[in-house]
Amino acid sequence: MKTALACLALLAAAVSAAAAPVSCFVVHAEPTGVDAAAFAELAALVALADGYVVPLTLLLTAQWADLILADPQRIAAVALWVASGHEIGVHHHAYWATQDRGAQWDGYTNVPVSDLAPSSRRNFLGTMDDFWAALTSLPGERRTGCLGLGGEDEVDWICGLSISISGHEVADAVSRPTAVTIHGCAATQVYHALLSPASQAALAQAFATAGDDALFAVVLHVTDAARYPDLVTDWFDLVTSADPEGLRRMTVRDAVSLWPLP
Repeated sequence: MKTALACLALLAAAVSAAAAPVSCFVVHAEPTGVDAAAFAELAALVALADGYVVPLTLLLTAQWADLILADPQRIAAVALWVASGHEIGVHHHAYWATQDRGAQWDGYTNVPVSDLAPSSRRNFLGTMDDFWAALTSLPGERRTGCLGLGGEDEVDWICGLSISISGHEVADAVSRPTAVTIHGCAATQVYHALLSPASQAALAQAFATAGDDALFAVVLHVTDAARYPDLVTDWFDLVTSADPEGLRRMTVRDAVSLWPLP
């Protein structure tokens, strides 16, 4: 059953009467449950987005890169996604950040193996150079990354990336690109908010009031898109109603380019 669709339609009308923010739709592909069925779910989401002309920013872990690179048909599919205007970026579950919450470390880090817990060392798959080698083997270029860094995990930042995106709360949906330095590397920082059944109405309200000088980004996981298809179509209905010509729906890479920074 669709939720709050009438409310979303009214909000879209209100936004279109003014100017919509630049909107981005980000997808996190997690390091667990990576198999043919998961790829089919991601492909279905891309096809849905193509129907709405909503460019996606697909942030993949090395596990997804390995899955894609093992199959020429998957490589060809991703090449078509890139040619259609979608962005392929990177997603990393950093070691220390996953030790105090329920997320699964993806096995890659520049943290010395000797600093890892003994129980974690057997799950070490490689350094971030190994991670980066897998991701850069995919079609297109890598510009945007959500690496979940903080504290000691900052050593995992990849200087080949130019955009860092993070955030979870509704307030994180609205941001303006800011120049930052991460582990000695220059980058641009922006934010996104988790799109879920619980946050949908609040995010729609925030979208309606963000203004035309803001970057508005939401994120969900591949599994969320499959579990809550109406959530995705409701959001696509909102952003396309507010921006029927598609001039302000962009990938993160393209959106950030609108804000020239030193």
